[in-house]
Amino acid sequence: MNIRALVIGSVFLAAGAPALAAGTHCSQAEETVFSCNLGHKVVSVCASQEVTQHSGYIQYRFGALGRKPELSFPKTTVKPGKVIQARTLMFAGGGGDYLRFNSGKTSYIVYSAIGKGWGTKDGVAVERHGKLATHLECQDVPTSKMGRFFFDQAGLREDAREFELP
Repeated sequence: MNIRALVIGSVFLAAGAPALAAGTHCSQAEETVFSCNLGHKVVSVCASQEVTQHSGYIQYRFGALGRKPELSFPKTTVKPGKVIQARTLMFAGGGGDYLRFNSGKTSYIVYSAIGKGWGTKDGVAVERHGKLATHLECQDVPTSKMGRFFFDQAGLREDAREFELP
């Protein structure tokens, strides 16, 4: 499991909206699998409590804090294995993890890695037709529970495509 730090942020409560965990788009009733500040926006991966291959959900959320996320994928809370793949990366002197959310010809890839000689790399990459279209780096140390234990618990398939860190 790759837990490296705690993100500290502000909480915004809209009338009738579920309370959000600090610095994330996840509600307090959800598990924050990954979240980081990208500057003016935040990327979060939120999961239901006790997500498994047979129950629960994992959802990618992107946008400014304090309002509805600009993008939530998948739109409905489907079983994770339908549109999400995962992989653990191994490097000399380090390693990392990522989640790939597939939406047609577009993939949203949330990653966290550390390696000897280059330090840490955390963020989100967007691929279109298998090519890097956009890359946003975390501006803070992310909250991350990504890792083999979580991937296995959620029943996520291993990503067959190679993702190269930007």
